Amino acid sequence: MNAFKWLATTVAGSKKGIRDVVVSMIPQGIRVATGFVTSVLMARGLGPAGLGQVALVQSLAETSAQLSDMGIGQTAIRYISRADAQGDSEGQMAVSRWAFRRRVILVLVFTVLFYFLSPWLARRVWHAEDLTAFLRLGLLSGVFIALSSVPSIYFQSLKRFGINASLLTAQALIFFAGILGLAFWKHWSVASVVVVGLIASGICAAASLLLVPRAALWSAAELKRMFPGDAKALWRSPRLDGAMSNALDATEPGRFAFFMLLSSILVILIVRADIWLMGAYLDESQVGIYNAATRFALPLSIVLNALNMALWPRASALDNLPAARALLKKTFRLSFLVACGGVLYALFVPLFAPLLFGAQYEASVFIGQLLCLRYCFSLLICPIGVVGYSFGLARIYWLINLAQLAIVVALNVWLLPRHGPAASAFALIVNDAIGFMVVGAIIWRRMSAAK
Repeated sequence: MNAFKWLATTVAGSKKGIRDVVVSMIPQGIRVATGFVTSVLMARGLGPAGLGQVALVQSLAETSAQLSDMGIGQTAIRYISRADAQGDSEGQMAVSRWAFRRRVILVLVFTVLFYFLSPWLARRVWHAEDLTAFLRLGLLSGVFIALSSVPSIYFQSLKRFGINASLLTAQALIFFAGILGLAFWKHWSVASVVVVGLIASGICAAASLLLVPRAALWSAAELKRMFPGDAKALWRSPRLDGAMSNALDATEPGRFAFFMLLSSILVILIVRADIWLMGAYLDESQVGIYNAATRFALPLSIVLNALNMALWPRASALDNLPAARALLKKTFRLSFLVACGGVLYALFVPLFAPLLFGAQYEASVFIGQLLCLRYCFSLLICPIGVVGYSFGLARIYWLINLAQLAIVVALNVWLLPRHGPAASAFALIVNDAIGFMVVGAIIWRRMSAAK
């Protein structure tokens, strides 16, 4: 009875947050449902080797898009939300324009860099010289992802999750339709799958840029002030004195972005270490088996991403310790409930891997279970980590990430040759468990000291 009362109280006190999480989950749920079907079709149509090549192409494109973020997205959400809470509409637009300029500059730089690195990666690292053309073609989708990210950030910061959901849903359905077409005409190839992905991401980017207010992307008057005399202002963060006045953490945007840059680079390396090191130590079929296993973790990643999306603007607007403590307590309760359900999902759902993907994917069962358990840890650490930024912990998070990266790489190098792809899944579990324990301990000490 007490447990039921606790559950009812938790849900009743978080109705608006739950609604925003659910709205954010809808497009991701559609993406998972369609993505699961497409992964089955691709696994059967391309085979493990072809699926492994697609995973490597997508990995490089997504890495280019993620490197172009460099903490910009989270910084923009943080300070657009603060400006919105203060009623500073011009501040909102200034931060959005600054984020868009940075994303465009960085994605172009990394696209060019990876374009020239592609032959070396294909030949020397992944031992597949014919992959070069596909890697270069796939980089365009990274550009489209970067272009559509700032409009998405803008709507998320203002808690307009419905518009965000519509755009993401459209992209998923377009990609799904393309894969269904390939299956219908039996036109399977790595190139055709990459092209379908480019079309879907390109349409989504164009729609995103058209929906967002023009002032959130560029200002003619602002550009005139920058050129030719102050071109450095393209990169320099805007001043937000009003949005900083009542903030729990008074770190200014440029400094916060620097710490987020360090953390972002390290996190990207952590989450990409599995695919990259498997490409170096294992054959393509084993990469394909791992890629199939990751599909079972998608539903849990949906919940995690939705929780993160709903929590960031709320945590960013915090201006006092009691509010931070209340938000953390409320959100952690919900994430704990979801994580408990996630454990049951992790134990049973990946058992269907051979039925869905084929007998050659038997090894995906255990790997899928490990990857799902990893997301259960991620759900627990999400509210702790996000609210932690309001305690000024951005300046030490990158040190924790550095230690996590060293451990993940060491475990992969040590265990991959002995235990295959399961080693990478285990390394990610260790990574999130370390983050949960270390960050949780720091937040507990900060909150206890402030009582």
